[in-house]
Amino acid sequence: MDVEIFKSTILDIYPSYTKKAILKQAVNDGLVINHKKNSEQMTLNFTDCIDVSDDETLDAKFEHILDSERILAMIEEYEYRKPYRHFCYFRYSTLKAEKIEELVKDGRVNVFDKKEQRPVDEKEKPTIYLLGESIYLKFSFMLQNDVGNIIKYVILVVIDKENKVVEFRFDRVGIAYKNSYTYYKDKIDAILKYLRDNIELETTVIDFKALVDYMKSEKDDITIVAQRMNRNGTTAYLEAYEDEASIIPILGELDTFIEKEKDLFEVDANTRRIREKLQDFRREIEVKSDMPLVKIRMDESGIKFGITHNYKGTEYSLFMLYGELVGEEMMSSVKEYIMRCDKDFRAATSADTVSEEEV
Repeated sequence: MDVEIFKSTILDIYPSYTKKAILKQAVNDGLVINHKKNSEQMTLNFTDCIDVSDDETLDAKFEHILDSERILAMIEEYEYRKPYRHFCYFRYSTLKAEKIEELVKDGRVNVFDKKEQRPVDEKEKPTIYLLGESIYLKFSFMLQNDVGNIIKYVILVVIDKENKVVEFRFDRVGIAYKNSYTYYKDKIDAILKYLRDNIELETTVIDFKALVDYMKSEKDDITIVAQRMNRNGTTAYLEAYEDEASIIPILGELDTFIEKEKDLFEVDANTRRIREKLQDFRREIEVKSDMPLVKIRMDESGIKFGITHNYKGTEYSLFMLYGELVGEEMMSSVKEYIMRCDKDFRAATSADTVSEEEV
C-alpha cells in the first residue's frame, strides 16, 4: 500500500475524536510524548519517542508522527479495534481453519504482527490478525474522488468463533469516493463471495426482524423506537420525543391519553367499550405494521443503534451506531447484547416448537 495515501487519509478523513484516541494510545504505548503546554513535568526519553508537546494543533502533532513506521503500524492495529459506524452479522456453521492457513502459507493474505512494528496492509489483499477467539480480515481499498484525491478505505471482517457469526464493520465514505448508492452492499457481496471461494465459509442471514419483535416483547432493559413504519401500502417517517419513551410516538400519545382520561372511560359500559376498542386498535397497528427501520437505546449504557431490515433489497439487516464513536466497547457491548438476545430467542423458539410437536 502507498504509505502517502495512508498518511493523507489519516490527516484528511479521520475525525478529530478518532485522532485524539489514536494519539492517546500512542502515548500509552510509549511511542509518543505529549505533555500539556507549559507543563513542568520532566521528560525522560530512553526509547526514541516522538515528542509532540510543542506542536500547537492536533493536525500538527499528526504531521509530526506519521513519518514513523511504528506509528503507522500502531494505527493499522487500531483499525482492528476501533468502533465503526456500520456493521452487520451473518451466521456460519463450519470454519475450515486449514483453508486460512493455506492463504497465509501461499502469501495470498498478509499477516499483521505487532512485534514487527511496520505497516503491512496492501490494496485489494486482505490482512489477517488474530485477537482472542476471533479472526480479523481487513480489506483495504484505494478510493479516488472526482478531483483525484485517493484514500484508504477499510472494511473489517470479524470471524467470531465463539458465537459462530461473521461480522462486517465499516464507516461511511462520501459519495464522491464510492460513486454508487449500492457501494456497501456490493462490497459485502464481493467479500462474502471471497470467503466462500477462498476458505469455503458458507453464511446464512439472521432474521433480525423477528429478533427485534422478540426483544420488544421480552426485554425491559432497552427502548425500541420506530423510525420508519410501513402500513397499508404507505410509509411513515417517525420522529420520537427526546426521551424516546414510546415505541411509536403517536401510539405513545394514545397510551398517555387513555391513562390521563381514565375517569372519563369509566363512566359506563359504553365508555369502557370505547376504551377497549381504542386499545385493540392500538395493538393492531403495532402488530400489523412493518418496521423496516428501528432505533434501539440500551438503557444502562445509553448506547444507541439503528437497524435497517432488508438493506438495499437484501435479506440481511444493517446496523448503525449513533453519536460520537469513542471506545471499542461500544461495538462489543452491542454485539454481546444482540448475541445474548439471539441465543434467548432461539431457545424460546425451540421450546415453542417442541411444545407444538408434543401437542
